[in-house]
Amino acid sequence: MKKLTAVLLGAALVLSITACGKEKAAEGGANQAANGGANKAAETTTNTPAETKVPTVDELMAKSTEASEKLKSMAMDSKISQNIVVKQGEQSQEQKIDMTLKMDIVKEPMEIHQVMDMSMGAQGSQNIEQYITQNGVYSKVGEAWTKMPEAESKQILDSMKQSASPEAQLQQFKSIASEAKVVEEGDEYVLSADLSGDGVKDLAKNLMNQSGGQNEQTAAMLDQMNIKNIKISYAVNKDTFLPTKSNVKMSMEMSVEGQSVTLDMDMDSTISKYDELTKIEIPQEVLDSAK
Repeated sequence: MKKLTAVLLGAALVLSITACGKEKAAEGGANQAANGGANKAAETTTNTPAETKVPTVDELMAKSTEASEKLKSMAMDSKISQNIVVKQGEQSQEQKIDMTLKMDIVKEPMEIHQVMDMSMGAQGSQNIEQYITQNGVYSKVGEAWTKMPEAESKQILDSMKQSASPEAQLQQFKSIASEAKVVEEGDEYVLSADLSGDGVKDLAKNLMNQSGGQNEQTAAMLDQMNIKNIKISYAVNKDTFLPTKSNVKMSMEMSVEGQSVTLDMDMDSTISKYDELTKIEIPQEVLDSAK
């Protein structure tokens, strides 16, 4: 159960990152479908002056990309809840996992400090801290710091340039057709999409290949998954068009090793501290103690 949970967790996180990109893909695709007509959300504002109309999906993507490209640094806080149920015959086991992920990101050159706390109920908890810089990747699991090999560090850095960069994701998924809508909620424009099926699975594989995150075990598990549903919302500030928050809800099922597995995940993220960071320094004690 513990090994299966670990692999499922990795696959689910890959898919959640993919889904964030997929919602941006939906922006481009939905706008193509709506070309020649107003976005449904915008149509509800026919009595509103033109300058206050809700942007189309394509307009939102373009403005958000432009705003994100100018960002020099940011912070992202995520809360991830997962519920995994494994059934074999008449027996079933349930595993609940709660995680928090805090990231400070400087874009040029890419530097990241992240801390992940994971609680797995009776199976205990785990804390992982990382510094990801051009000079190496340093990780701490438990109490000991380790410097990753150069090749592995480069792979992680390349992957982070995709997953931690809003504008890179926008460009990566721009040409993929899907369905999406934009609505106005208070001080934000919110883009949402409802996705399912093999298209999401194929996109996950493409993302892993392009970002250097391909893993045979995870890829094999993705092949076996039936992704029942992924619901996404992505909000930007109405004045700045900078991303503010996102939510990914995902439900999947699969059969493996004679077991039936279902997984439900809910991931909430907020983005803040725009341009407050200039550099992420690796503490000297980390450099000195790393093996």
